[in-house]
Parts: sequence; structure tokens; C-alpha cells
Amino acid sequence: MANVVDYSIGFTVPEIEEILSAQKAELKKTQAAYANDGSSVSKRRLDEIHAIIRACQDALVKLAPDTYAKPKRNAIQSAVVGHLAK
Repeated sequence: MANVVDYSIGFTVPEIEEILSAQKAELKKTQAAYANDGSSVSKRRLDEIHAIIRACQDALVKLAPDTYAKPKRNAIQSAVVGHLAK
């Protein structure tokens, strides 16, 4: 599924969360089906679901960064300078 919709355009956060919830439920069903039969159709469907979930996650980060973006890491420099005696 090369062309995934940009859910940050034309969708609200609650709508994207609803799409994400539906895709997560579909993912569970499809994973169970793939575990049982291992068909290539199920594998392609899993790939499509993962693409949609990723698009939803990206859109949520864009639309609600305070809620969904990963916190920025702050690097802390060590105060130890020079050689430490044994």
C-alpha cells in the first residue's frame, strides 16, 4: 500500500483515534488468520493495516504533538574531567 492517506488533512484527532482503534482490532483478527493459514493474502493485509496504523500515528503526532509526540531527550554532560585515580 504505497499511497497512504495523510490523515492530518481533513480528519480530527477523535476521528483519527477511531480509525486507529478500528485498525488495531482488524490487526488482531488478521494476525490470528495469518497464524492459522499463513497465506500471502493475509500477509499483504497485515502490511496494509500496518501502513494505515503508521499513517494514523504520524497524523496524531502532527495534530496533537503535546499528547502524542515523544518527549525530547536532554543530554546531560558528565562533570568528571580528567583521569580518575584507582
